[in-house]
Amino acid sequence: MRKFIIIVFPSLLLAQEAEEIYREEQPTRVQVSAEVFGASVLIGTPINDLSGRSAAATGDLLNILRARSGVSVTFANKFTLAIAGIYVGEAASEFRRLPIGLSEAYVQLDTFVLPIGGLGELRIGRQIINYGMGLAFGDYHGLGTNAIRFNYRFSPAWDWYLHILYAKSNEGGARQVELFYYPFAYYDQTTNQQAFKWIYTKYDIETWALIFGKHRGDRGIYDFFIYGAAMTEDRGLSGGFNPYWVGGYINIGPIGNFYMEGELGYMTGQWGSRQEVCYDFCDQIYNITGGETQQLNAYAIGIEASYDFTDQITGGLSFFTFSGDNPNTTGMYESWISPLPRSGISTYSAWTHWTGMGEVFIWNYRPDNWRSIYFFNPTNFVVANLNFIYKAFPIQQSLIIRVDGFMFAEAASPSGIDSYLGSEFDLALKFSYADIADIGITFGYFLPGARFQNTGWSRPSRLDLFLEGFVPDYQYLKVSGASYVVRLWIYRSINFF
Repeated sequence: MRKFIIIVFPSLLLAQEAEEIYREEQPTRVQVSAEVFGASVLIGTPINDLSGRSAAATGDLLNILRARSGVSVTFANKFTLAIAGIYVGEAASEFRRLPIGLSEAYVQLDTFVLPIGGLGELRIGRQIINYGMGLAFGDYHGLGTNAIRFNYRFSPAWDWYLHILYAKSNEGGARQVELFYYPFAYYDQTTNQQAFKWIYTKYDIETWALIFGKHRGDRGIYDFFIYGAAMTEDRGLSGGFNPYWVGGYINIGPIGNFYMEGELGYMTGQWGSRQEVCYDFCDQIYNITGGETQQLNAYAIGIEASYDFTDQITGGLSFFTFSGDNPNTTGMYESWISPLPRSGISTYSAWTHWTGMGEVFIWNYRPDNWRSIYFFNPTNFVVANLNFIYKAFPIQQSLIIRVDGFMFAEAASPSGIDSYLGSEFDLALKFSYADIADIGITFGYFLPGARFQNTGWSRPSRLDLFLEGFVPDYQYLKVSGASYVVRLWIYRSINFF
């Protein structure tokens, strides 16, 4: 990283003697970074699509491109300006407006000393917010969130910290020009199935959070944090959408050759209103459930562990579950909603060449592709995973082979209905080409269970197509046989200076 340094040597003459007063070095640091991810994805049916439009029965090939670039300037270790843009889309033959979005744009006051002796950092603007495994606070692949975040470190000699976070979940601003949508899960008595309805608010949705934790430090073996969060809806009416969250995260290792991380979140609160029809977020829910108040009671759990058997072989396992609205109970909303609705789960790379939860079953977790079994934020979902990693060269890891086995189920299902959804086998190869880029190929093969083949599974339709009137709120998905996905990808990250 280059530094542009200006050093000023003022002099002052006092009583015939010249005394030099030296000022400390005040560097200006400029950093420019870029990253790009490109992939060609071949989809083998009979996985149905949720697009609502006709599609080829077999052999769909999608070409995906994602690119992000940004620059940050830090003045005298006291003040930082940063901006970054992101492109997300499919490569298509027809001309399309480039979907370039603002990933980051913030002003930051760096490490100013507070009167009580700690160090503070204040960041205001659009920023990427990531904590833990992403169950509660996880950026959706570089899109960023409009937020204010204050980071406080109690002492330069301590690894303990406190973060105060305010985020704007719907980003229409004070003019409230943007509608903010959620797929609301409920029980459809006519079909004896969980169903979904897209609901929205045109009012301000805001998230507040406190995160208290400890960094690993130079010689520590663990990181952890605990958090409390609340979401408020400013609508000028009594009641509203008021969920609350508590949870925590821990990362342990290495203890010998053992590593582990886990996260737990619990959501409570209520949707409340005194007006039956206002056409806002809360009251649409009441029209569905037939009551004036919905109590909230949901959880999310994630755990991953691995062990290095040798310098070349690693074995691991993982388990994730997100509670679903149990169709055997009434009067309570039990599906997990994250404090930041753009949450995603991937701890392996910025734009993950491996989803971490199944290449076929939830490969649309990356927001590029329109065909998916699983869609939107995690809800009513359980996955168990066993994996093995082989590093061909223990010193220079130019070739890595990963094998995964998955089992999927619903967290809540109707009485008498099998909750088992299916299993999957994944094989991924990653090769570093001449220090220029990472190249890989991933193969996933999904075997549906009886639930998919006989009863089907309801999933929310794609929002943009629902708003255009092409599809209903949700669709039942049945899979008649095995399906596969093959993905060839290239990834490169560059820091220019």
